[in-house]
Amino acid sequence: MKLNINNFFKKIFIYNWSFFSRINFNFYLKKNKTFKKKISNKIKVLIVKPYNYSDLYSPNKKTKLDTIQSSRYRMGPISIILDFNSKLKISEYASENKIKIKNILKNHNYTYYKNQYISKTDLKKINFSKFDWVISIKDSVPSFIIKRFRNVLWTLLFEDHRDINYLRYKVFGSTKYDLTLDTTQGFTPYDLFQNNKSINFPYTFANSSVPKKLGFKNKKKKQILLEIYQPKNLSFKNLNNFKILISDGNSKILSHFKKLSDSKYFYCPIYKLPRWGNSIIEAATFNCLIIGNPNCFWNSLLIQKECIATNHEEGIEIIKKFERNKKFYEEVLKKQTYIFNLINYHRPLEMISRSVKQNFPYKKISKFL
Repeated sequence: MKLNINNFFKKIFIYNWSFFSRINFNFYLKKNKTFKKKISNKIKVLIVKPYNYSDLYSPNKKTKLDTIQSSRYRMGPISIILDFNSKLKISEYASENKIKIKNILKNHNYTYYKNQYISKTDLKKINFSKFDWVISIKDSVPSFIIKRFRNVLWTLLFEDHRDINYLRYKVFGSTKYDLTLDTTQGFTPYDLFQNNKSINFPYTFANSSVPKKLGFKNKKKKQILLEIYQPKNLSFKNLNNFKILISDGNSKILSHFKKLSDSKYFYCPIYKLPRWGNSIIEAATFNCLIIGNPNCFWNSLLIQKECIATNHEEGIEIIKKFERNKKFYEEVLKKQTYIFNLINYHRPLEMISRSVKQNFPYKKISKFL
């Protein structure tokens, strides 16, 4: 009974969260329609992640595509890899202390961690002054390193909002890092108390140019990709000639991208508990029209009002409506893509640019902003 009560309050909370986010975003959208020119792709970015972090990329890959393929299913901040002069290093630090490999011997990801450990770099030997911007995933750079290279922009990318320092850094800013990247698309209740050194920066930082840069063609099939937590017994017999695919957490990353690239719709109206929403960001990246329930996700602004379905029957009827009217489908997809690029890419970079100019004009990166 306790679990059911907890779930009930979580659903009430996510409903109000989604409601507030949409009102906040709509108010913002009335005043902000465009952004300045794109930030230079000459910026040198270093991503640092701890060896005991099982998600995202592996180091020492020959090409950007190889780096992206090394990710374990999730797309992650893919546009950092594709749009900037970027590199990746593995750290043995968690905040100020070294991670002891003996403490993770019983972890089910141990084999992966061990391989990452073998690939780690001694941070003391890196000349960080060669980079303009460092992104530390899960606080993987100790303070003594940061203090040695003050002209570099140091940022912390959170994994999610359960991190012990998340709210404190959101409200007061970090005394260690220059900026913190909060893994959201913005406009959430957290932003009511946001410090100007906290940046709305999604974990899946991407834009709509990603498929083309990876070599995928924008040729959609009559195909629907189900979000990974949708019930497996959903019937789509009322939709003629549609192929139904189910997201698979064990897929290779490029196989997952191929499913997204081929699918016309990404389907996610049913949920038990809310999720963060990286899956719908990935779907928008590959130009899938998202049919779903905003109350499923913390990051839900990509679901357009014409696409909101709170149950399977509503979802089927929405797809039928789009299939009867190609122009209507194209108009809504165009609007989804515009909002996606705005809040998932251009605005985060604009926030970083503005904060650097205000707070850190001496940083090397400022000459590109």
